[in-house]
Amino acid sequence: MNQNMLVLNILYDTFLPLSLITGLLGVNLAGIHGLEAPWASGFVAGILVLCGAGELFLLRRLHWF
Repeated sequence: MNQNMLVLNILYDTFLPLSLITGLLGVNLAGIHGLEAPWASGFVAGILVLCGAGELFLLRRLHWF
């Protein structure tokens, strides 16, 4: 049971920040920064990929995954 909880915790820790960022940027508001820039969505996607890769690197470094 502890191993299952560890795996669930790793998944939770990995996807919570990513879903928070995408949830905040997914709100349909007129005041979103970068709304006029055509490269803004690619920039945000790149930041999300870097965050996910950093989290996976940290988890591997801690021998959790």
